[in-house]
Amino acid sequence: MVQIFSNIIRKILKDCEDAGKKVTQVELAKVLGTTRQSFSNKMSRDTFTVDDLVKIANYLNMQVILKGEKEYVIKKED
Repeated sequence: MVQIFSNIIRKILKDCEDAGKKVTQVELAKVLGTTRQSFSNKMSRDTFTVDDLVKIANYLNMQVILKGEKEYVIKKED
C-alpha cells in the first residue's frame, strides 16, 4: 500500500524541522483531538480523512489544494 498522506506529513514535519520550527506528532495528535498512539496508527495505516488534513494544514498555516487545470482549496465549513 502506498502511504500518500503519511509520507506528505512526514515531509512537512521534516521541512518544519529544517526551518527551525519543530512540530511533533504529539502536537498534531492534539490538533486532531486524539492521542499520540492514535495519530501514530493513522501514520502507519495512512488513514487520514480530509478533515484531518484540513485541520493539520490550518495548524501549520497551510492549505489543502486540488490542482489540475483549475485549483481548488479545500476548507472546513464553519
